[in-house]
Amino acid sequence: MLKKTRNLKLAALCGLCGVIFLFACENVQAVKLGYTIEKLRRDIKDLESANTYLNKEIRISLSPEKLENAASKLGMVYPEPEAIVLLDAPPAAAQNGRGWLARLLKSDKTS
Repeated sequence: MLKKTRNLKLAALCGLCGVIFLFACENVQAVKLGYTIEKLRRDIKDLESANTYLNKEIRISLSPEKLENAASKLGMVYPEPEAIVLLDAPPAAAQNGRGWLARLLKSDKTS
């Protein structure tokens, strides 16, 4: 009877140790996953911030003022109005001299 009780206590102790070990392993795993999630959140925030910065840089790079400065550094100038040749323009636009380029140049100067 003493040996049976002792074996039962040993089995209970082993079972309890196993349960505690599994609980500890799950907690360690949960903590690791928590750190991984926080790292991924930081990465997402960093990527969103980089994306915002790059979109801002694109808008600045494509702004008319920046493009005009770059074009003038390359020696480009506005064409003379009589030097503009409209291809496949409707007759009304050709008579008025109001092609898409002329409208674009005028809208830039009025803005």
